Amino acid sequence: MIERFQEHAANERTFLSWTRTAITIAGFGILIEKLPNTQPAAGTGVLLVGLSALLVLFSTVRFLAIRRQLNRQHADGALFGWIEVLFTSMLALLLGTLFVFLLRLVQ
Repeated sequence: MIERFQEHAANERTFLSWTRTAITIAGFGILIEKLPNTQPAAGTGVLLVGLSALLVLFSTVRFLAIRRQLNRQHADGALFGWIEVLFTSMLALLLGTLFVFLLRLVQ
């Protein structure tokens, strides 16, 4: 039996959730670039795909660091305060970019 299985499973679920979010946003970026009869606003789709890649990278770093802490049975919550702020900021930027593009598309 794996020690602290519930914590490991929660860590993995969080990682997979961030990964799904990044894949979805990258999909929107590809869709924006491929929409017929539209002019993408200065590489909006490329920006979304690039930021999605960063989101996956940071979520992987977070996942591995938490897994290491769980294995050591040592929790350092101060280490991750900035990562959550970074994730939230990046997601807000991604969604804001998508919102601005869609607003321009409607006009």
